[in-house]
Amino acid sequence: MKLALSARVGVIQGISVLLLCGLMGSESAQATLDKPRGGDYASHSHVLPVFGQQLGFNLPSGWKQAHHEERDGVFMAEFVPELEALNQWSTLFCVQGFKGMAESASPKQFLDAMAEAYQAACDGEVVYQKLGATQVDGHEGFQAILGCTTMPHVHGATQFNPSDFTSNPQGEIGYYTVVSGKKDLYLLHKSMRGDVFSADKPPLQAANSADFISALGPFSLK
Repeated sequence: MKLALSARVGVIQGISVLLLCGLMGSESAQATLDKPRGGDYASHSHVLPVFGQQLGFNLPSGWKQAHHEERDGVFMAEFVPELEALNQWSTLFCVQGFKGMAESASPKQFLDAMAEAYQAACDGEVVYQKLGATQVDGHEGFQAILGCTTMPHVHGATQFNPSDFTSNPQGEIGYYTVVSGKKDLYLLHKSMRGDVFSADKPPLQAANSADFISALGPFSLK
């Protein structure tokens, strides 16, 4: 059975990295991150080599890559609208890979553990709505809506503000897909920030989730 105790610890550690998505200061985008599009990837504007596989998606016009990092078996690439930054964004798309995790946890187990850990970063109520199983090029996946009614608004240090600082809290919610690759787990999520909201009336629900994510898909994993 997947997700033994030691593996669960690894999942939680990985999620601690995930929860930093959008909270770091940005660094220069790496132009060599994308692989050339062609053949199987002709319909995708972006293809990222993540460990042993190629992850394809569409990046909407007017968006930019704001951050890319790979360390300790975790890959991360973050994208925001061109006029926004990682320390001040309204919408964020984040791609992550967790090396060797596919044999330890299923996509659903990963999202369940992530929702449990998410509470630590949330000052309000956690919203977790499971949307069910999915597939990406034959690879097993699971999708859900995950958010926080009141999230601390943390700004990373910049040349004008040498230390991290916080401003008025905001509501944060996103669409999450976890896909089990040949050996690794892949996470794609699009999140939005806005006014604080109530748990019974989140701005993102199953009814409007397809429209919310449609510009980025379809995803591919080769």
